[in-house]
Amino acid sequence: MRLRLVASPCAALLLLACSRDPSPAAVERVLVSHPEVLAAAIKAHPTEFMDAVNGALQAAQAAQQQAAQDKMEEEFRNPKRPDLAGRVSLGNPAAPVTIVEYTDFECPYCRREVAVLHQVLQSYSGQVRLVVKQTPLSIHPNAMPAALMFEAIALQDAAKAFRFYELMYAEQSRLEAEGQSFVAEAARRVGADLPRALRDQQSDAVGARVAADQAEGQAFGFTGTPGFLINGVAIEGAHPLEALTRIIDRQLAAAPAAH
Repeated sequence: MRLRLVASPCAALLLLACSRDPSPAAVERVLVSHPEVLAAAIKAHPTEFMDAVNGALQAAQAAQQQAAQDKMEEEFRNPKRPDLAGRVSLGNPAAPVTIVEYTDFECPYCRREVAVLHQVLQSYSGQVRLVVKQTPLSIHPNAMPAALMFEAIALQDAAKAFRFYELMYAEQSRLEAEGQSFVAEAARRVGADLPRALRDQQSDAVGARVAADQAEGQAFGFTGTPGFLINGVAIEGAHPLEALTRIIDRQLAAAPAAH
């Protein structure tokens, strides 16, 4: 006569208890098949359960923070090295600290970070410069034409390119709604030679520059926008002023020893 397979939660737990060393897979099978066992345990011991969950979350957060700090320390020792040849910048070209921003003109987090960058450039006048690189995301269809236009205008005049940068974020809703027509209007408003800018926007050279920026951002591990390199130390996402100034201050403190 064949034995009937275990079906009840009590019988399943009995089998686990009788096993000398139940495997994680065996425990998982029981809990997946009989979630009421776990629910009953939580109901019977809610405080212990919440303490365990909170402890696990705190441990995970601490591990993540430590990993991020370790990664940053490694980059202070061995900074990432972006290709800045021929790139325009905002601020003192000879500044000891260079912030490279990997941006997307339709990204709301990039728009939010513009005010932080303004504060940085004002607070560290002459000590920090900003270089913008283009990493338009596929989920933002109008970010690519804006990125191409920024680089096209940069071929004419750095100041006009950065006025275009400001305008894209100040009127981001129009970029999202109107796309290329607003991009062209913005180029005209900042004083660019519009026919030339439109030609360069479609050129292979400008397209290759944006593609290279995207590839570089990916190679540096950026998975979204904005991303920043502060003298080669990476920080991803929108951050408050203090997060950037901690890195800037450390870079400035180290700058004299580097010369």
